[in-house]
Amino acid sequence: MISPPHGVRPISLAVAVLGLALTVFTPAAGAVSVDRLRASVVKIYVTVQRYDYSQPWQATPLGSGNGSGFLIGKRRILTNAHVVSDTAFIEVQRDGDPRRFPAHVAFIGHDCDLAIVVADDPAFYEGTREIVFNDKLPRLNDELMCLGFPMGGVRLSLTRGVVSRIDNGSYVHSGVDSHLVVQTDAAINPGNSGGPVLLDGRVVGVAFQGLSSSQNIGYIIPLPVIDHFLRDVENDGLYNGYPELGVVSLDTRNPALRRLLGLPAASGGAVVTWLDPFGAAHGLLQRGDVLLRVNGREIARDSSIVMDGNTVEYTEQIERGQWGDQVVFDLSRSGGVQRIAVPLRNPKDPFSLRMRYDEAPEYVIAGGLVFTPLTRNLLATMGGDISKRAVHNLFYVSQFAKLDGMYEGRSQFVVLANRLPHPVNTYDESFRYGLVDTVNGRRLGALRDLPEALAHPTNGFHVITFDGMENPLVLDAGLIGDADAQIKRRYEIPALTRLRKADTE
Repeated sequence: MISPPHGVRPISLAVAVLGLALTVFTPAAGAVSVDRLRASVVKIYVTVQRYDYSQPWQATPLGSGNGSGFLIGKRRILTNAHVVSDTAFIEVQRDGDPRRFPAHVAFIGHDCDLAIVVADDPAFYEGTREIVFNDKLPRLNDELMCLGFPMGGVRLSLTRGVVSRIDNGSYVHSGVDSHLVVQTDAAINPGNSGGPVLLDGRVVGVAFQGLSSSQNIGYIIPLPVIDHFLRDVENDGLYNGYPELGVVSLDTRNPALRRLLGLPAASGGAVVTWLDPFGAAHGLLQRGDVLLRVNGREIARDSSIVMDGNTVEYTEQIERGQWGDQVVFDLSRSGGVQRIAVPLRNPKDPFSLRMRYDEAPEYVIAGGLVFTPLTRNLLATMGGDISKRAVHNLFYVSQFAKLDGMYEGRSQFVVLANRLPHPVNTYDESFRYGLVDTVNGRRLGALRDLPEALAHPTNGFHVITFDGMENPLVLDAGLIGDADAQIKRRYEIPALTRLRKADTE
C-alpha cells in the first residue's frame, strides 16, 4: 500500500529455488537460549556508493556502515533492504568470529524493506543455526527481545521491551509505501536494522526504523510482511512486490454521509472517492462504491477489519495477497449490493516515485543543460532551492500528477535538473528545475524521446518549452556540437547520455 511517511527514519548505520514458505512459521519447543542465538545473528558490513542526482553522471564518495541480519535457512541471511542498498561491497561476520566473509544480495524488496544476503564462502555457515519463526503475531504487552549490532559494536547486543501497538505505518526506505508494523519500546538504534526481534525465542519481526521525534519508539517488520516477501521470491525466483489496489476511500462514520449513501444503520463500509489509473481496481470498482466486505470480512465504519485478533485497515487483506491472487469485495452500488472480484495485478506505475536504489540515474546533457526524469531522489537534492517556484511545481507534480491527469501521454516527467555553465547556455539559469513540455515542437513522453527531438532543430535552433512557463529556452543548434565536447572535457563527464537499456533498444 502506498502512503507518505511522517517523521520516521531507518535505523541502520548503512548509508543504508528458496524452498521457504509459510511452513517456516511453526512454533519451537520452549524458549531458545541467548548462547544458541549467537550462532544465528550476523553483523553486516557495507561499502556504499550512491549517485548525485543533481549531477547524475557522478557517484558520491564511498561510505561505510553496518547493520544486522539472521539466518533463516541454508545460506540465507534475512536483513533490511536499506542495509544493503547501493552497496559496492558486502561482508558478513558471526558473533565471536574475527573473520569477515564477502557476501552478495540474492533478493531485495525496496517496497517492504527486506533483503536476502548470501555469503560467498561456504565456510561462513559452519556451526551456524537458523532461527525459527513464530506462528502468529505478538499481542499488546508481550515482551520482545531485540538482537543486533547497534552503534557500531562488534559484540551482540540484546535489548528488551514490550509490544505497544500494532498498526499500519510508513516504510521510509521507499518513501511511499505503507504496511503493517509492530511498535515497541525496546531500544532500537542505528545498526540494529535487520536484526531479529523474538518472543520466547522465536522470531516475530525484523527491526527496521525508529521515530526520531520521540523516545523509546521503535518499529519492527512483522510476520505477515516477512512471509509475503519470502513467498514472493519463492514462487519464481524473482521479487514481484506488492500489488497495488489503487483505491482512496473515505470512512462512513458521518451520519449525513450515511444518509446520502442510503446505508442501513447497522452497516459499516468505506466509500471509494478515487481510483488510481495504475491500480488493480481501476475499471472494476467505481467512485461512490461503498465497500462492505473484503474476502468475507466486515469493513467497519472507520474502514477497519479484524484480522489475527487485531483491528487493522481493510487494505491489510489486500496486503496478504500475492501478485496474481484476487480479492473479493461485497459493495453497495446504485442502491444494490454486488460482489466484484479484483485480480491483484496492476500495470507498472512510473509515477509512484519510490526512492530508487541499485541503479544509475538516467540523464541527457545537451549544451551543458542536464535533463533527467523526475524522481524522489532528484527532489531530495533540492533543499537549498526549496523557495524557487519551479521546485514547488515539481513537488506538486510528484503528488498530484495522476489526480490532475498530467501523466497522460507520458511515462516520465523530464526535468532540466542542472546547468553546467558555458557561453552556449549563459542566459538559461532561470529555466532550471523546469518541467519540459516540448523540444523542437515534439512533446516529450519520456527522457528517451529527447535525443530524437534534438536531432530535428527548428530553423537552426533548439526550442524547448516548459510547463507553466510562457517563454521558451532557445539554443543555437550549430554551437551545440563544439560546446558539448568542451563541456564533457571541462567537467570530466564520462558520457553525455545514459538511458536505461530497455529504453534504447
